[in-house]
Order: sequence, then C-alpha cells, then structure tokens
Amino acid sequence: MKGFKKRLLPLLAAGLLASCAGREAYLVSPDLRAAADPRVVILPFDNQTTDVAAPEMLRGFVADRFSKWGYAPFEPAETDARLREIGITDGGQLPSARPAGLAGLFGADLLCYGILEDFTFQNVGFVVRKSVRLRLKLVSAATGETLFEASGAGKDVKVYLDKDEARRALVEAMAVKLVQNILKSPLKKEAETAVYRIFDRMPRR
Repeated sequence: MKGFKKRLLPLLAAGLLASCAGREAYLVSPDLRAAADPRVVILPFDNQTTDVAAPEMLRGFVADRFSKWGYAPFEPAETDARLREIGITDGGQLPSARPAGLAGLFGADLLCYGILEDFTFQNVGFVVRKSVRLRLKLVSAATGETLFEASGAGKDVKVYLDKDEARRALVEAMAVKLVQNILKSPLKKEAETAVYRIFDRMPRR
C-alpha cells in the first residue's frame, strides 16, 4: 500500500499542475494604446469565491499595477463612494449599469471589470494547494469596445510523501494562513502572481 501511495501522489501533483499549464487566449485592441485619457475606474470585482475579503485585496494589487503601467486609476474608496450614489455596492450589481452611465459618473472612459474566479487554500491529505485566479476586462465606455481582456492565475501545490512531514507542513501552512488573515493579506503571493500575469500581457502607456 505504501508503494502505491508513493506512486499515486506524484501523479496527483502532476495532474494539478497540468491543470494550470499553458497560456490562455487574451485580447488586446489597438485602440487601447490610442486612448487619450489614462484614467481608469477599477470597479468592484464580481466574487465567485467564498472569501469575502479577497476581492478588495486583489483590487488593490490591480490599482498598484495600473499605476506602474502608466495609467491613472481612481482610488477604490472614491470609486465605491460614487457607486453608492446610484445604488451599487458590489460587483454583482454592475451588469445593471450601462458603461456610458458609469463613465459619466466618473468623467473617465476606461472601465476595468474583474471577476475573482478562484481563491482557495486546501489541504487534501498529503497535498496542500493554494490557488488564485482573476479575470480582468478593460472597456471603453464611449464605444462599448473591450480593449483588453485576460486572466491570470497564481498557484502553489506541494505534495508530501511522508505522513509526519505532511502533518508538519499542514501545521506550518495553517499558521501562515492565520497570520495572513490577521494582516488581511491571505494568499498574497499567489494573488500578486495572478495580477502580474494579467498585466504582463497588457501594453504599457
């Protein structure tokens, strides 16, 4: 049985890693470089995960990356305050608002929509898996054109063949997660990687 387990776990890890291998298709419109106004409104992200704090952390990373790429992002707090004026408090409500109306609210044309698709810390026996997946879309409110769309993922998968080693690794991982939760930065490394991989495909201004 022990020999079978040693053969099975590497195969399981290989399967998990293969699931995130390969680069997805992404879209970049030539009109993105031609956009005269560098201001961008980073709208609240649609959260498809069970972690309520994760979207705002990712949104902060996205705002920082936009700044480094030569854009001028609105502060998320200012964005949320203006959205509350029209009754929008979370990303799931955004489909009810027309892009042109949002642009008028902020006086800027570029709107950034985000979907947090995965935010997972999971311990499955001898496997510890951390995974973050984010999709971003940059839209011109004036034309309705999608100027950029891409997804990015950050993953960390570790497989332990020894039972005692697996137990120690789990305790350490849970301690790290607890500290990150206290600091409001869970899965920070994986989240930053997901954001970086999106912006690695986006043209700088």
